[in-house]
Amino acid sequence: MRLFTIPAEQTAFSTKEVVAITGMTKDALRYYEQQLIGPVPRNHNNYRQYSRQNLERLQFVATFRQLGLDLKLLSGDGNIPNRAQRIQELSAYRVTVKKQIAQLQATDQFLAHKIAYFEASPNH
Repeated sequence: MRLFTIPAEQTAFSTKEVVAITGMTKDALRYYEQQLIGPVPRNHNNYRQYSRQNLERLQFVATFRQLGLDLKLLSGDGNIPNRAQRIQELSAYRVTVKKQIAQLQATDQFLAHKIAYFEASPNH
């Protein structure tokens, strides 16, 4: 799943447009509508009309999926963690992400050093 950008000039989106913007399937959109974002308003022809708020919620879904986070953290029903538990879980995951960033930065520095070494020593 890729992260996406919501077009700034638009306020309502058809299902076809949301599929193109998000890369999600129609089935996935229906599932997320039922489980996470709630009912999507419909136009006079009974077609779904997603709002910017709906797409922002789907951006959270895409982000959580990409990071491997539990989508229940986005839900609002009584079977999932409460607000304090959500904050605690997200904070713990943020610590993990910061450690991964530090490891990647160290790897980047190591690679930069090796590249500079090989560029300065053409015989190696």
